[in-house]
Amino acid sequence: MLTDALLLYLHLSAMIGLVVFLTAKTSLTRPGGIDDAVVKRLRRLDLWVWGSFAAVLASGLALVFWGVKGPQWLLHNPLLWAKIALLALMAAMSWPSTRRLRQWVLEVQSSKALHWTPAREDIARERRWLMAQSHVMVVIPLLATLMSHGFG
Repeated sequence: MLTDALLLYLHLSAMIGLVVFLTAKTSLTRPGGIDDAVVKRLRRLDLWVWGSFAAVLASGLALVFWGVKGPQWLLHNPLLWAKIALLALMAAMSWPSTRRLRQWVLEVQSSKALHWTPAREDIARERRWLMAQSHVMVVIPLLATLMSHGFG
């Protein structure tokens, strides 16, 4: 029972970490607010987002195989697969952001301008992707709550 509680704690902490780092990226991504220093900060946060994805997945797998309910019940629960699909969708939605930030870092490094800033359209596109991820993310705790109460 204690093992299950600790695994749930790790899983919840990983999900909260994902929320925090995605929120931090979103708050820094605003027109007129991105310069070369912010791009480096966004790139670092992006790595933390990917680390959080990995932590959510690893702690979720630990719950499936070492948790009280076990794989016999969880692997047949459609809500688990829906959670996994939404997490995978979020990760897929993060990939364009990662590529864009990598491009921005390269542009900062090759820029001869004193203060580099991305185009407003690029900032708006980045922010839309981040907001879309946030909207997908809010469904995952609902599915988790339903699972914990025996649904699925």
